[in-house]
Amino acid sequence: MNVEERVFISLTRNYLLLLIGQLQDLITDRKTVVIITDQPTAFPRAKVYIGENRGMRIGVIADSRYVLTGEYGEGSMNTCLYSGQKNFVELYKTALDNEIKLLSMREENQRQ
Repeated sequence: MNVEERVFISLTRNYLLLLIGQLQDLITDRKTVVIITDQPTAFPRAKVYIGENRGMRIGVIADSRYVLTGEYGEGSMNTCLYSGQKNFVELYKTALDNEIKLLSMREENQRQ
């Protein structure tokens, strides 16, 4: 992954396991890594949020400038949208940010 500062990634834990090497490289290079997934996973120095089942959906925001989103699956199930278009990036970023806020509140309520 070509990331200068930070990456936000949203996907099922099973797909996350396919990216361990790349994510560890980013963490080693001191990039900010935020992961939203559906099962607990250990990534030291990365912020991990546990949310709903992601199914085959994946989403990546790199440096608040680029978005990659779609589904990963067999044959025609593979769909992908890559965009650096500012309005789309902001929209996707806002949606991910709202999800992170909700997951943070849920996490906080569980601790109390």
